[in-house]
Amino acid sequence: MSRPEANGPTRPAEALPERQPFPWGAFAVGARSMGSTVIGTFCWGLVTGVALVKGGLSTSQALGMLVLVYSGTAQLAALPLMAAGAALGAVWVTALLANLRFVVYSAVVATEFRGLPLARRLALGWMTTDTALAGYYGRAGGGWEASTGDEPLREREARFLGTNLAVYAGWSLGSIVGVGLAGLIPDSPRIAFVGVLAIMALIGPMLAARPALGAALAAGTVALIGRDWPWRMGMFAAIAAGIAAAVVMSRRPPPASAGAGAGR
Repeated sequence: MSRPEANGPTRPAEALPERQPFPWGAFAVGARSMGSTVIGTFCWGLVTGVALVKGGLSTSQALGMLVLVYSGTAQLAALPLMAAGAALGAVWVTALLANLRFVVYSAVVATEFRGLPLARRLALGWMTTDTALAGYYGRAGGGWEASTGDEPLREREARFLGTNLAVYAGWSLGSIVGVGLAGLIPDSPRIAFVGVLAIMALIGPMLAARPALGAALAAGTVALIGRDWPWRMGMFAAIAAGIAAAVVMSRRPPPASAGAGAGR
């Protein structure tokens, strides 16, 4: 798997120096880059925690699912099937299809961490989320194109870890609070609307950058076109279209001097 670079060739593999001190500064930059997005993540976790209990899971079952399945999308997609007593295979396939977007995400970040040991790459992959990935490329480093520079591997890892841990903290806290408060919240279809507001709170701050706005428009258009496609392929195609749009819009034009020289 390889990530399409905005400028230049694919990043070469780097050797990871032994006993290198952890770059806490880069970690803090990554964590701070998420900003108010963590509030939206907390709200999304809150809604998911409430939905799990309202869907028929006990408190212990809901907490266990939150620990083992780090994906609100997969949880909410599988919950109706579990409540209906569907076969375990159907639940697994549904969760897999709901998370096909992470196949695209893994291709996006593959070359970023090629020099890390397999165990650490797997750990980073497990923690990767939509919002943290956008924060890593779109805001923490000053833009998608910033990741193509000479930032050391260890600092990239720390910055990526900072963005994802911030999201994980917000998600986990919100989910636990949601499970705890589920019994105090009356059943109402309006609860689902809170989830919509949470998603809007996540997406809104990221639309300030042109590549992010272009990605949202491209993904939204493809999602509407493919809303009736089988096996959630419309969602998968929308994610691919959004990433492609962001990469294209992040490309910097060639220096003016280069163009002038070519004309002479």
